[in-house]
Amino acid sequence: MKSSQFLAVRLAECGLLVCAAVVAGQQPSEALSKPSGKPVPVKIEKQVMTFPESVVTEQWPHTPKIANPPENLKLLNPGQCVRVGVIAIGDDRDAYLGKSQLSLRFEFAGKVQSNAPQALAATKQMKPEGSDMINAALNYAGVPLPGVSSASIGASAASWCVPDDAQDGMVTIDSELETPKGLKKLQTVTIPVESLETGSKRAFKSGEEFEQFTMQYHYQPEPARLFPFLQYFGADEKFRNQTGALETSAAFIGSALRADPAAAKDFTTRVASQTGFTRAFGLLILLNAGFDIDQVLKTMSDDDRKRFANHPVLPDPFDFSHVEDIGTRLDMLWSIFLANGQLAPVRQIVSALAWHSDWEDFDKARQSANPPKEWTPAIGRAVGYGAAGWALGSFQRTDPLAADYIEDLISAPDTPDVVKTELKGLATNPAFRWQDKK
Repeated sequence: MKSSQFLAVRLAECGLLVCAAVVAGQQPSEALSKPSGKPVPVKIEKQVMTFPESVVTEQWPHTPKIANPPENLKLLNPGQCVRVGVIAIGDDRDAYLGKSQLSLRFEFAGKVQSNAPQALAATKQMKPEGSDMINAALNYAGVPLPGVSSASIGASAASWCVPDDAQDGMVTIDSELETPKGLKKLQTVTIPVESLETGSKRAFKSGEEFEQFTMQYHYQPEPARLFPFLQYFGADEKFRNQTGALETSAAFIGSALRADPAAAKDFTTRVASQTGFTRAFGLLILLNAGFDIDQVLKTMSDDDRKRFANHPVLPDPFDFSHVEDIGTRLDMLWSIFLANGQLAPVRQIVSALAWHSDWEDFDKARQSANPPKEWTPAIGRAVGYGAAGWALGSFQRTDPLAADYIEDLISAPDTPDVVKTELKGLATNPAFRWQDKK
């Protein structure tokens, strides 16, 4: 059984207990606080997890104490860095992991990186499977969250990064954990490594594959395929002419490239060899993401440089002082989140929930005898409020990381109370369901 499947089984046990408490009309915290019998000794599972370094450095600091588990990496590209996670179950498992040290050995292309035993960098308790919707319902009802978890993951302090010039191959990861009860050898893991050259040739075959790549990128990043992503987008003229498509695609690719300088360098070289829309849009993406494109511009003809100089100016999605295109800005923020999995774009989207009064005014006006006939900034904010709430509710149901961020923002001291109230009502607020009726 894969470690991710193992976690799902372990955590689902607690999820059923929470559901049973809710159905029985009990406070989940009350039901779960009752003695369950004998103490459960700590057990370290032989299976380990492998996930991007950003999970530990960028995501975990902004997720609840009990969070959704990361996904095991299925593929690595040059420039990406991987961490190893140790799974523990039983009582006092976090303290036990805190007293343990992990040694790692990475072998790739005949080269070995060995890391001496080190304390784990961070530990995170894992949510029961399916608990996000339960937590959302309890939050709305004002019931304290039960705080249930039956497994924890301790993340390694050491990481391994794929060399920038790596060719296709497999990286082998061996690990041993020095615990208070002795040394435990963990399961060997192998992960395929795909070169930038190979990845750049894996074209997208369908719109479904294209969309799935976008939605899963923050869990399974494949920067080598960002160039085929650009090519597929450029070839679909109908899609790229849709409102906001240019801006959201630029936001996605640019944010993904910023996380991987090796991929960004390769992407720039490939864009420079293109012509027409693919080259122009690729350069616009790089420019908007803060990369230097002067060397590419120098290789272009005077006419091409002049045409590029008239490129559209992409909006700053974090600037909500302009709401005439609020839908596009919100979509850009979601694209950034999907590319890098960071909290910042989600927090900015959440800030639009402070426009509740604008929505109320707009809703009354549109149902009156004299509905508004002209756009105003207040109407823009009202639309932004509804769109933000609808999308946040959708991501809360379907994206575990987004659900963790939303839960953490509800309890964060710097989140305004009015916004916390809105977040607690994502699943029940009729203002956030109006788009479903379109």
